[in-house]
Order: sequence, then structure tokens, then C-alpha cells
Amino acid sequence: MREISRYNSCTLGRLGSHTASDRTSKTAGDIEIFNKNNHLVEAVEIKHGQEITLQIVYRAKDKILKYNPGRYYIFASKDVKQSEAAQQLNAVIKEMASEHGCQVIVNGIIPTIKYYLRLIMSITDFIELYSKLIESDTEIQKIHKEKWNEILGRLMIDD
Repeated sequence: MREISRYNSCTLGRLGSHTASDRTSKTAGDIEIFNKNNHLVEAVEIKHGQEITLQIVYRAKDKILKYNPGRYYIFASKDVKQSEAAQQLNAVIKEMASEHGCQVIVNGIIPTIKYYLRLIMSITDFIELYSKLIESDTEIQKIHKEKWNEILGRLMIDD
């Protein structure tokens, strides 16, 4: 993210398989950001089709203790599981901040994407780069690539 100075000297960790489990990937999250000294600055865990549960937050806590990031994001396509009190989740998050110093941020995938897209590059540049990634990614199924092309066909972008 060239436009945000916080990330000036950072690099994006190698992106692993979209289907690899946390245990086999041996990483702090689905996305990792390292500083110039190769220290983990941030990790992002993405939970598609899942609710946020205490178990997910406790797994994040274990990863925080093992990998020592300064910030840890958990993004999900669903809200906090109704049977689990938000107070319990917040207590674990506050505990991590006070005991470890790691800021844990739990949010929805779509609201987060909307927020950060406005911070990064022009929407035209984003769509062009994202389209190239979709085209070259061998793990994305044909049906998903066709859906992306359908979405592009509906967009009217002014240069």
C-alpha cells in the first residue's frame, strides 16, 4: 500500500494456498506484513462463510504469542456467533492488548474492503491489477473468473 506511510518499508509475505489449513501453512495468518528487519508487523486471518467464535479468537491468541505481530486482524463474512457473548470476545481482545501489546481487530470482510479501497489506489488501477491476479491464479475456479468478468461487464468506469 504505497499511499499509506505506515507500510513504506514493509513487504507482503508470500501468499500461500487459499485452501491450506492454518496448521500446515506455518504462518500467523492468511496475509502477513513484515518490516525491513523481517519482523512480523501485522497478520490478517480471513474467515469466509464463518461466524467469529471464541475458538477463532483463542487460535488468534496462540498465533500472536507464537509469531509476535503488533496488530492482528480477523475478518469474517459473518458476524459474531449469537451464542457467544461479544463481552467474552472483547475480554480476550483486551487481554491480548494489555498482556502482549498486540492490537486485535475483528471486522467484516466487505466493510473492511470498502474502507481500505478508498485509501489505496484509483479504482481503475485496482480493477486492472485485481483482474490480472484473478486471471493468473490457478486456484480460482472458472466459474469465479466468469463471475468476475460479468461484474466487470456491468461496471462503467470513466478514465
